[in-house]
Amino acid sequence: MIEPKKRLIILRVIKYTLILWLLTSLVARLHAQNQPTNPIRSAPRTIAPVAPKGPRSTTGVTPLTLPRKALAGTDTSRRDSTKSTPDQFATAVKYSSRDSSLVSGQIVELWGDAQVVYGDISLKADYIKLNQATNEVFARGRYDSTSKKTVGTPVFKDRNESYDTKEIRYNFKTKKALVSGIITQQGEGNIRGKTVKKDAEDNLYIRGSIYTTCNLTTPHFHINAPRLKVVHNKQVVSGPFNLVINQIPLPIGLPFGFFPFPKKKDIGVSGIIMPQYGEEPNGRGFYLRDGGYYWAVNENIGLQFTTQLYSRGSWGAGVSGAYNKKYRYGGSFQLRFNRNLPGALIDSVNKAQARNDFTIAWSHAPQNIGRRSSFSANVNVSSNSYNQFNTYSVQQVSQNVAGSSVQYSRTFGQYVRAGANFRVNQQFGQVNQITGVRENGKTDVSTDFNLAVNQIAPFALKGGTGRWYESFRVGFQFDASAQVNNTVRNRIDTSGLGFAIAVPTGVTLQNREQIVRDSLTNAAIIRAGGTVPDPNLIAFSFANAARIWDNRNVTMRYSIPVSLPNFKLARYINFTPGFSINGDIYSRQLSYRLNSEKTAVRIDTARGFYPTYTFSTNASINTRLYGTYFIRGKRIEAIRHTVAPSVTLSYTPDFSGSTFGFYTVLPDEGVLKGLPEYRRTLSNYRGLGGTYGSSPPGQSAFLSFGIVNQLEMKVRSRDDSTGQEFKKIPLFDNLSINGSYNLLAPEYKLSPIQVSANTQIFKNVNFNISSTFDPYAYRPYYTSYYNPYSIYYPTAYAVSGQIPGYVIASPDLTTATYPRYNRLSIFAGEGLARLTSLQAFVSTRFAPKKANVPKKSANATDATMKAINQNPDLYVDFNIPWTVNVSYTFGYNKLTPIQSSIIQTLQLTGDFSLTPKWKFTFQTGYDFQYKSPSLTNIGVNRDLHCWEMAFNWTPYAGSAFRGGTYSFDLRARSAILQELKLSRRRSFYDTGGFGGGFTR
Repeated sequence: MIEPKKRLIILRVIKYTLILWLLTSLVARLHAQNQPTNPIRSAPRTIAPVAPKGPRSTTGVTPLTLPRKALAGTDTSRRDSTKSTPDQFATAVKYSSRDSSLVSGQIVELWGDAQVVYGDISLKADYIKLNQATNEVFARGRYDSTSKKTVGTPVFKDRNESYDTKEIRYNFKTKKALVSGIITQQGEGNIRGKTVKKDAEDNLYIRGSIYTTCNLTTPHFHINAPRLKVVHNKQVVSGPFNLVINQIPLPIGLPFGFFPFPKKKDIGVSGIIMPQYGEEPNGRGFYLRDGGYYWAVNENIGLQFTTQLYSRGSWGAGVSGAYNKKYRYGGSFQLRFNRNLPGALIDSVNKAQARNDFTIAWSHAPQNIGRRSSFSANVNVSSNSYNQFNTYSVQQVSQNVAGSSVQYSRTFGQYVRAGANFRVNQQFGQVNQITGVRENGKTDVSTDFNLAVNQIAPFALKGGTGRWYESFRVGFQFDASAQVNNTVRNRIDTSGLGFAIAVPTGVTLQNREQIVRDSLTNAAIIRAGGTVPDPNLIAFSFANAARIWDNRNVTMRYSIPVSLPNFKLARYINFTPGFSINGDIYSRQLSYRLNSEKTAVRIDTARGFYPTYTFSTNASINTRLYGTYFIRGKRIEAIRHTVAPSVTLSYTPDFSGSTFGFYTVLPDEGVLKGLPEYRRTLSNYRGLGGTYGSSPPGQSAFLSFGIVNQLEMKVRSRDDSTGQEFKKIPLFDNLSINGSYNLLAPEYKLSPIQVSANTQIFKNVNFNISSTFDPYAYRPYYTSYYNPYSIYYPTAYAVSGQIPGYVIASPDLTTATYPRYNRLSIFAGEGLARLTSLQAFVSTRFAPKKANVPKKSANATDATMKAINQNPDLYVDFNIPWTVNVSYTFGYNKLTPIQSSIIQTLQLTGDFSLTPKWKFTFQTGYDFQYKSPSLTNIGVNRDLHCWEMAFNWTPYAGSAFRGGTYSFDLRARSAILQELKLSRRRSFYDTGGFGGGFTR
């Protein structure tokens, strides 16, 4: 039995429950039938428990709301006919904290390490208030009386963006926010503001803002702007702003600012590049260099525009860029132009003598692997004097050659491949010690096309039977080439002679005909008082384009390589026979005819299709011998000597006979008038290009020989932890001797002997040496002006050194020369051979062991690391306490017994750190030939966290025509380089004043 009092309580509960259910049902039905324009906000259904009034520690995350559709599905008593209002959350809101309370089911207040998560949005703070009725959340920190600081300040995250604030009010529905005291990172910059409004597109409108790339709480520098707008993931736009350094406002600013954000860090950030300033006291005067603008075009392309201005009238401009297509290709390019005035004053004379210098560089590399086609480029073209007057790098100033190439290749199936190549090779010539300018520079421009068929085995059987004829292989190679250069030949001066070349009236000989029209030997021309036709170097310019084009060579060549089966002789000797067919295809041919008086030759040029060919056969043997000398000492166990000898015999028949038709043999009609040394066998293709200049005359049988030596030592290891008892130490990596002997040559059968060696000493000392020995003797030959049977060389011609092998000691009537003659020096009592050239190079690098271990920052891109690895001299590593690089170069040339030259240079580069923030760099050298120091540079670098300071001083520029210079640079650092602890050496001497990279 239920007590009456309890029964009354139960009835009242049932009564009020029915009344409440009836009223709720009625309101819901009326609301569903007629929804007002401004609906009343309905509270979302919640399953959150009522929080107790006292503190309670909650663990995990408690869901606050669920989607209405999910809640309706759980009610099986009836069908929910109401619609979800737009005020309700689209997804669940999760929260957690140490202390929480729920008021009227609409407001949730969280205290202590509070967190609210709504989809991609999260908010952390000491205090959070969530209002479900208005879809708003409010967060703030808490003042700590102990530390007297505000702790637990709100941290708002929206996808990948984070905002540190003092207070924030955010609407989940409109996605708008009102923020007080914001700190956020946009791109590589940090933005701070007093009051911020955020719209639905994630744009920020900031009052009292600062923009900086320094990540310290109190930044070393910043841009102070009263108003700032941050366009989401695009740019920062500001009104008037000024620069503040170390909290000191500077009167430096602009009426507006524009700071775009890059989509990729590899491209960088668009912006103004501040110039360097300095002085060249003896040269171009005060300067502003490297100033300009960097434009991040898009995520794949970046461009840099820079200029140079000098107080004495010189100027320069340049553009450089980089591009990258992921998984496809990447590259960089740069174009620079400098106009330098030679004197200290700007006047009409100096302007007339102004020097225009340029340089063009382009690098392109494919990133695809396994594709059938490939395109690459490595272009480095510059004027002869660009490095002399616009760079201060030891390597660039002393650089005498440069090469460029653009290549395209494609394969067709398994056997056929084709390619095209464009090349430019430059030799800048030698420096004139009077003018300081490189002279007699040579430029060759050529384009090539090739088509090849890989060698195939036509007699190979399926499955292979091992028969000797299955190793027979044959292939095909076709090459076409067009070449122009600035080397032309002067006309032969036959004035005063008793003969001349017959030229038809009104006909001008072409350049090729001028080369070959007089077939006298040099000795005969000189004996008759004429001049030898020597090459003439002209400037490679538009003004000489006609002469250069007339000097072009267009050739086509082919080869058919044949691989014959190789054999083993006596088990250890390899015997390899070979046969090859080569030839040229010409579009022109020369023809020769004697005139009626038999005193001269008429040369005509015919056009057509003229193939030539040569064939040769060869056989080679090679083996490898080992010899070991056992010492069995305390550390040295043994020394092993490896010898690899090889001998090749090749034969080429004589192609000057009438059977082949490659040469014209003039009729022998007695002694030609005044021409006792006339060449009666003339090439039909001499001077028209080609691999051989036509098929070579005369037969030859070369016996080529070579010996390669390796010497290494076996020693006991000092460290037993490696588990290896012995280790090998190379004494000589390579010591080779090469030469050849022509069995059928009428004279000078033995070729010069080449000897080369290279090794590594003490692990870090590299040693290379190469030399040439002439086995033939030289003898003095005296001439007299009054002796009609002796050879007389005009003094002006001989002194200029234009006759190889002859030296005029003085313009006296009797002179002596030392020509080479056909007798081995060992039989002439002059020793085994005469050293004619020797080149030696020794280099080493000293650094602590940890300097050899590269470190990569997490934020460093592959492109950045690649640039650093390829150009280590352009960066300063503050983590390495010191480095020293030493190199020594020695060159010796002796053309005759009384004529020799020696070149010796010593180069020293390095850096050292006085403190972790100060780095000193230096580079210098000494030229033993001129007994003077080479280019010397001293640099000081200071790591200023978000800034870098660099001072470079060149007290000696390596030339009397270029005075010393200095440069000072202070600029904000890139965030990537800051983490790498590297500073870019942006002094002008390393890139001609335009910088070697991009300002980020």
